[in-house]
Amino acid sequence: MKKTVLFILIFLAVGSACFYGIAKAVNRPDTILSESDVSSMIQQKYGGTIENASFSQKNDEPIYRITLLKDDIPYHITVNGENGEVQSLIKQKVEKQTFTQTKNDTEEEQKKSEQPPVSPTSDEPLISMEQARDIALQKVKGTFSSVEIEEEEDQTFYEVEIDQSKTREAKVMINAYSGHVDSITYENDDD
Repeated sequence: MKKTVLFILIFLAVGSACFYGIAKAVNRPDTILSESDVSSMIQQKYGGTIENASFSQKNDEPIYRITLLKDDIPYHITVNGENGEVQSLIKQKVEKQTFTQTKNDTEEEQKKSEQPPVSPTSDEPLISMEQARDIALQKVKGTFSSVEIEEEEDQTFYEVEIDQSKTREAKVMINAYSGHVDSITYENDDD
């Protein structure tokens, strides 16, 4: 009797796994967008110049990673290769450098480097949670969900969550002192 029950359970497990695999294969689109199609879509949507595009598979999902240069600022964009949906858009920090220095400038830099770095005069962020929410809603369309303050690598950020639909959410990371948007990440809830 125990062998019969064990056999039935194994048969059901194998059958379920086969059914899942077949259902996954049937629901999968046959076409993957070309690199040029994805690059054109991104360029039309955001403007700028495509610097780099690469294709990879992530959890059996085709993904394009694109570097876009707009107004001398690089953006790293992740795009679903099946439907062209932008999954993340991250603005990279660019430090401006000046190449003309006088002797006095060099001496001042040496003095500054000998001193410990100066942190903001107070522990309180310069912008409020409400301001962070407003900044995020200007960048991403949707309904405000939540805002939290976070510390990463000695920097303070607001993480603002915005619901764009029942299954799509945007997380906007805003520098708590400057109010600059550091990154926007889109997440889909495919449960």
